[in-house]
Amino acid sequence: MIKAAVEKIFNKHGFTAYFAEFCEVSIEPKANEKGYKTVFLTYVPYAYTPSAEQNICRYAALEDYHVYLPKKLNGIKKDLEETFRGSIFDIYTDNSPIDEKKAAEISGLGIRGRNSLIISKEHGSFILLGEIITDLDIPCESRAPEYCENCGRCEKACPSGALKDGRINRERCVSALTQKKGVLTPEEEDLIIKNGLIWGCDRCQEVCPYNAKASSSDYADNSVKLTRITPEDIDGLTDRQFREKYAGRAFTWRGLAPIKRNIKLIERKGEKQ
Repeated sequence: MIKAAVEKIFNKHGFTAYFAEFCEVSIEPKANEKGYKTVFLTYVPYAYTPSAEQNICRYAALEDYHVYLPKKLNGIKKDLEETFRGSIFDIYTDNSPIDEKKAAEISGLGIRGRNSLIISKEHGSFILLGEIITDLDIPCESRAPEYCENCGRCEKACPSGALKDGRINRERCVSALTQKKGVLTPEEEDLIIKNGLIWGCDRCQEVCPYNAKASSSDYADNSVKLTRITPEDIDGLTDRQFREKYAGRAFTWRGLAPIKRNIKLIERKGEKQ
């Protein structure tokens, strides 16, 4: 059976495979030049306890998952190509032609939280999604989307009130604001200062009961964590030098300017206290 063979290959590499029909989760169903038929979804967990001085959200303090996860999936891809010769197996992480959250829901990978994040049974919402998309035609069971228990803790904890009715207002999301380029409004500046992180925000995940017993992972345990960036760390750096110094970190894609601005904002708060 094809599905069982795929699951065995994923398990061999330490991952669990979940399945969805490409046509159900494709962002643009008609734009399917490669003839994709099936999506193999998986994830890497990254829960861990941050250090007291950490000023970067959890995922960004680790090795860039855009590099780590494809590297792991590449081993799976090679085995799939060996087993199913002539078939297409394309790896995607974050730049996918599918709606990853919808795919995660209907495949059984996880449920949707009130903070709009996918929550897995074993690792909570501290997970990063990736997939291999293929032209193999595998019948997939499509589940009805499930939702969390609606305790409301994430909405109450959100420092900007960006969460409501299971949706996120990205214009107010503090994580998005830390990544925003250009001049911020005084309110946006205050939100970043209040949150205290120069990149990202973990508030809604920290209070989520599904994360209370989230298991750790090799990815988080073995990754060299960058817990803090200070003004001295980036003083005098050009944008190119910044990207080179912090190569392999997920926050470098935005360049130096947002990080520099956010550090100044938070340091300014410290000077006033």
